[in-house]
Amino acid sequence: MATLSRRTQAVVLVTAAATGFAGAATVVALAAPSVAVADGWGAGDGLDRYVVTADSADAAALLTPLTTLDGVASAQRLSDGRALVATDGLTADDLAAVDGVASVEVSPQVPVLGTVSDPYVPSYGWNLVNTGTNAPGQSAVPDADTDAPDGWAGGTGSGVVVAVVDTGYDSDHEDLAGALWTNPAEPCGTRDTDGNGKVGDCHGWNFTTNSPDVDNGAGGEHGAGVSGAVGARTGNNRGTAGIAPDVTIMPLVIGSGGGVDVILGAEAIRYAADHGADVVNASWGGSMSGAALEYLRSAIAYAGSKGVVVVAAAGNDAADRDRVPVYPAAYAEPNLLTVGASTAADTVSSFSAYGATTVDLFAPGTQVFTTANSGGYELVSGTSIAAPQVAGAVALYRAAFPDLSAADLRSALLADVDPVAAFRGRSVSGGRLTVSGLATAGVGAVEYAFTSMTAAPGTATPRVAVSGTVAPGSFAVILGLGTQYQGSTWAVADVPVVLDGATVTTDDDGQATFSLGARTSLAGLVLAPSMPLGEGRYVLTVQLTRDGAPVGGTRAAPLVVGAPAPAGGGSGGTPTPGTTNPGTTNPGTSNPGTTTPRTPTPGTTTPGAPTPGTTTPGTPNPGSSTPGTTDPGTSNPGTTTPRTPTPGTATPGAPTPGTTTPGTPNPGSSTPGAPTPDTSNPGTTNPGGSTPGTSNPGTSNPGTTTPAPADGGQQTYPGTGTFRITSISPVRVSVAGGTEVRVTGLALPAGARVLVGSSGAATVVRSSTTEVVFRAPARVAGRYDVTVFAPDGRSEVLRSVLEYVAAATGGTTPNPGGGGTTPPPPPGAGSTPAPGGGSGGAAPTAPSEVTGPGALRLVRSARWAAVPASVWSLDCSSSCRGVVLRT
Repeated sequence: MATLSRRTQAVVLVTAAATGFAGAATVVALAAPSVAVADGWGAGDGLDRYVVTADSADAAALLTPLTTLDGVASAQRLSDGRALVATDGLTADDLAAVDGVASVEVSPQVPVLGTVSDPYVPSYGWNLVNTGTNAPGQSAVPDADTDAPDGWAGGTGSGVVVAVVDTGYDSDHEDLAGALWTNPAEPCGTRDTDGNGKVGDCHGWNFTTNSPDVDNGAGGEHGAGVSGAVGARTGNNRGTAGIAPDVTIMPLVIGSGGGVDVILGAEAIRYAADHGADVVNASWGGSMSGAALEYLRSAIAYAGSKGVVVVAAAGNDAADRDRVPVYPAAYAEPNLLTVGASTAADTVSSFSAYGATTVDLFAPGTQVFTTANSGGYELVSGTSIAAPQVAGAVALYRAAFPDLSAADLRSALLADVDPVAAFRGRSVSGGRLTVSGLATAGVGAVEYAFTSMTAAPGTATPRVAVSGTVAPGSFAVILGLGTQYQGSTWAVADVPVVLDGATVTTDDDGQATFSLGARTSLAGLVLAPSMPLGEGRYVLTVQLTRDGAPVGGTRAAPLVVGAPAPAGGGSGGTPTPGTTNPGTTNPGTSNPGTTTPRTPTPGTTTPGAPTPGTTTPGTPNPGSSTPGTTDPGTSNPGTTTPRTPTPGTATPGAPTPGTTTPGTPNPGSSTPGAPTPDTSNPGTTNPGGSTPGTSNPGTSNPGTTTPAPADGGQQTYPGTGTFRITSISPVRVSVAGGTEVRVTGLALPAGARVLVGSSGAATVVRSSTTEVVFRAPARVAGRYDVTVFAPDGRSEVLRSVLEYVAAATGGTTPNPGGGGTTPPPPPGAGSTPAPGGGSGGAAPTAPSEVTGPGALRLVRSARWAAVPASVWSLDCSSSCRGVVLRT
């Protein structure tokens, strides 16, 4: 056991934003536990065991050939005439190849019925398992905990990435060994291979020092403690355990000691979203206004557009967040979770902020045992130690439910809280974090390890090892085969795939389903499909099912036949939205529908930002407030409504006073989606105002509009926006995706990226200063914004301009309510997709089927259009986990 650190207890004063760790935080040096510590039951032997059935009446004749097989440790006859074989590195396929073997099954493995074996848990681990006696220095109630061991029955977070946006990490800590994230697109060194402008960001990035030093020396104490609460390893006879003990941690440093930088925090959140994080933890916050307020909010919204949940600490000022907002805790983004701190007796911690509409739930936050960057351990109090436990819980839910949106994932976790009377009326959920629902729901987290993912032209035989915790049942696997062709990913049809002696030909969606039979566990399951493939870049997908229902999510990995894939992946040099453009900084710094603050010229200040060396407007002076709290005495009596900024500042995402909200009618016009009083039904004309679905005031006669051309239509613009866009056509496209859309303008950015709606990454075919041509992604019927991004982060939004239609039938789009036809709305029209869409004029669509290289039949598919560009950056030649395919 490492020597435990002794630290001076002190309150650290901060400037613009506080970590939520000091002030209320208490760091207590620990002596060794007063009780004896069990050193475990010993490690397993590491062998895989299989039951072998002979093709004759008895397996005795197989014992000799099996025991002489290289890799077999032992073979013994079972009472029913079969044989049990223990192997080191062999698979069921290896044994099945032995002459005389009829079948091979995995011999199920179950653990001994122990619990958390980490030595400090019996004395200090009340947040994991509250026995009523392991919460030093406070009263305790048994079971006032997170039920972590129960939740681990559904998975421990393997394959999920949590970005700890904080002050640092401890790469050498014994309880964080194996948790550190590795950037798949950039090895450690002196080259910026992923083109994001951060040389050597192989394990994260230190935004404070602009270097790869994620530990951040002595300044990383807070981040090291937060990291342990998320993902300290369990069962290693060391220290304690995090909520998600097999999670991967991406350290992103935005400060040092007791303070962090808000703008760097926003940058780090964007980095996390662009580099594969599933969850972001932000155990910091403070009062702020002006540009920084919107900059941070837009970063959180951007993360949400990538399916990333952001978890924030509520603050340590014991204030009502509904009345005294601090940020990011008080934002209302649908992908944000705000966390208060609870005690071992299921009460609100004395220092914790609360709020019936702003604080979502409570989690253990009083004297929680966690890692220290000295290599030792500490007891920590604060909402900043409660938040990472929720971040870890989100990771467990993400592993179990990989297809849920960020908002739905947030809702699922809140629906599973333990209701507690003390938290009712002080939080949205009225409860405390628990992960026990993952076990009771019978959900298993399935992991895949892809190997042999490169091959010569001919027969490719990738291997996929499957692991995880699942209930017994009848299993099958759905294998998918896609390929990259002409800048898109297509389904590969009519390819015979052989698995365990069965041959299934891929269908029009590139899929082949194989039965795996009845199983009690996934132990030893290795899939080795073989298929004839010519040279090319393919994608292999795997989805396990139990009793006909999906188990976990679909994983995708690159399968390279012949020439290797270019470093960094991608196609044609044009990045897909949400990825980086080689040689530039990471674009995508704006939230779809907004414009990112422009980057100032070197040597100048950012408009709306404080001059370097001064404090951020609306924040306390250095040395004033307690971290994570507002500056005492700064809030005005009778301040703002819940989740709104201090009076005098702009509401996040709201227009400047005196302006019209984008997407709404001018003052005096009708409410979107509702008829104006004393006017006709919705969908008809409102004289003097613009009812959604009718003509814009000042255009054609009331009640009618100009029908869209049968070729899909065109929308023109005055050329006055960021990129001086003048037109987009066609504006009606197929829900299947693939329609080529052309945007013209006078100052379009070279290397542009395009987003359709909030999450539909388009494939850019070509880009210049006068035109951008992209292929529309598959979407459901309705209207969507089109956002054009520049590599430097600037953007321009064409509001609700692209209409997806289910069929190309010609004619015009009926106007709900009967008031004529609906043209593409002008800039400023509402941006919410209209469910149901309509049947518009015929849109020229890309072919749904082509003949590819080697005479492959390629079929366009929404499923394959959803394959993320990040799949091409994976190196699976030796082993990789693949990426989650969300459809």
